[in-house]
Amino acid sequence: MKVLPYDSFTILTPDPLPVVLQRLNAKVEPTRIFRFSTKHAPYEGSISESGFQISRIIHYRNSFLPVIRGHFEVKSHQTVIHVQMNTHPFVMAFLGFWFFCWYSAVIPITLAGAMPNNMAVLFIGMPILMLIIFGLAFWLEANRSRNELTQIIQGQIVSQ
Repeated sequence: MKVLPYDSFTILTPDPLPVVLQRLNAKVEPTRIFRFSTKHAPYEGSISESGFQISRIIHYRNSFLPVIRGHFEVKSHQTVIHVQMNTHPFVMAFLGFWFFCWYSAVIPITLAGAMPNNMAVLFIGMPILMLIIFGLAFWLEANRSRNELTQIIQGQIVSQ
């Protein structure tokens, strides 16, 4: 089981790079601050000849939505796409800061004996439970994006 919200994988396709770029461009639109319409591509971001950076378009808040980065490698008779998915660096920094602040307050209070033991277990265990929930949120989205991205690049039909 992977613990950190990071995944990397490789997609191989016999299609040339221009075909792969065309397929990606059909399913990725430029990033917008406000999105009022529900009719849009499944992904937003930027694509170039060397690679891409995209994320899935959703209509709800999810800070743990994977940021998907990829770069292309053209070989004889195939295109290799190296893909990395992770959470936004700001989300990871905020989470680390929050854990640091939480435990720097709870651990001294617990060690000083100012908190009953059953409450101490709750205060120490709650952030760990939250981390598990956040991890599940990331991995559910990452697996979905991995499957969709593989289908897009290989030219299979992707439903929205």
